[in-house]
Amino acid sequence: MSVKSVKRYIARFVSLLPLAAGLLAALAFCLVCRTFIGEGSFYAGCRAVCADTLRLHIRAASDTAEDQALKLLVRDALVEETAALTENAAGKSDAETILRENLPALAHTAREALRQAGCGDPVSVRLGQAWFNTRRYGTAAGELTLPAGRYDALTVTIGEGEGHNWWCVLYPSLCLPAASEGSLSLYTDAEQAVVREGYTVRFWLVEAFSRLAAWLAGEEMAVR
Repeated sequence: MSVKSVKRYIARFVSLLPLAAGLLAALAFCLVCRTFIGEGSFYAGCRAVCADTLRLHIRAASDTAEDQALKLLVRDALVEETAALTENAAGKSDAETILRENLPALAHTAREALRQAGCGDPVSVRLGQAWFNTRRYGTAAGELTLPAGRYDALTVTIGEGEGHNWWCVLYPSLCLPAASEGSLSLYTDAEQAVVREGYTVRFWLVEAFSRLAAWLAGEEMAVR
């Protein structure tokens, strides 16, 4: 093949790049429209899951092996205690009220777990809203996916809270290894359809949209 022919093919390829870019942009637009307009019920279901779910978010002091192990000790202690506290909650709002009334006791439980491991790091415990990315959990009820978005959460910060996080679901009580269909029944049918969804592209689009909205609002994101 001559140099002239090669140049001609390259020129033709370059001339097609704008068309290819346009097609990709159109495809992306169609996917977004399908998720947020054509399949608006899925997006609405994601927002409903965010509204009806109470998360647990534990922030380790650092990423050292020791601090990450301490984070898990605090996790074990708090999952057990919060499950006991909210076992008979009438709903998510009731579970929040119970936990808010017990914040000092929960902070004490976390500090005690650290103390028994020889750690004197300070611990703060608060109940408020935080942004979470998409997360998939393996439970006794099967693989479940929590969509990205803003959730009410019990946030526990150990020390400076600079290490990788651990997060799960306090209500419904999906943090427990024994989480079952009974826990899932606290979600509506539409919400259950979302958390059982296996089509990850739709979750990716929801997360991209939610992440942009959170960034524009200047929210801290629990992504570590």
